[in-house]
Amino acid sequence: MSCSPDRAALLAMTRHELHAAARQYFKTAGPTEPEVALVACGSERVVFKDYGRGRGWFARLIAPILIWREASGLAHLRHVDGVPKLVRRVDCRGLLIEYCPGVPWGQARPGEAAYQRLSKLLATVHRAGIAHGDLRGGGNFLVDINDRPYIVDFVARVKRGSAWNIPWNWVFNQFVAADDSALIKLRARHAPHLLDDDDREAMAYRGRFERAARATGATVRRVTRRFAPRD
Repeated sequence: MSCSPDRAALLAMTRHELHAAARQYFKTAGPTEPEVALVACGSERVVFKDYGRGRGWFARLIAPILIWREASGLAHLRHVDGVPKLVRRVDCRGLLIEYCPGVPWGQARPGEAAYQRLSKLLATVHRAGIAHGDLRGGGNFLVDINDRPYIVDFVARVKRGSAWNIPWNWVFNQFVAADDSALIKLRARHAPHLLDDDDREAMAYRGRFERAARATGATVRRVTRRFAPRD
């Protein structure tokens, strides 16, 4: 399939050229965080997620795994409207992603239709066999001026296993439940009038898996920060 000259130029840019074409940085690099930039070439806009200018063991060993996880997750969800499309893997430590013209949910005042659409979008992602795994803070829910929702940042995604893999699919279902819980909390925070009795019952329940997942995540973050390279 042919592409526009601007898109063709983006597909050919080096890491240095992509950073030179950056119009805005959504996130600057940290010891365990990528640079995330909005890159423009003519009429084309893409998001460049890049660990390539980082130093130390994290950039060399862990970043390629994270890039692979997100790229493979986006490729799996390429037909889901509301999930950004994978444009290109720059190399093992960087990728280009479709730009979604939304803002974090908490910065917007979306209407009721946006919540309904977001619920359908998350259900579609789950039916496709992917649990997001990192929706608890709400920052990966975006919405545009037309109340169109997006879900971004699939580094922590969990994929459904084969039918015979019952133990893994139990784990997958726990992550699906955690995603659904995050959506309920989003409504509770920004549109409490949309909560129903089932939502309130779900909010009152705090399973052992969710508590253990939070504790594990906090421990991993502490360890990586402790041993990550510093200037």
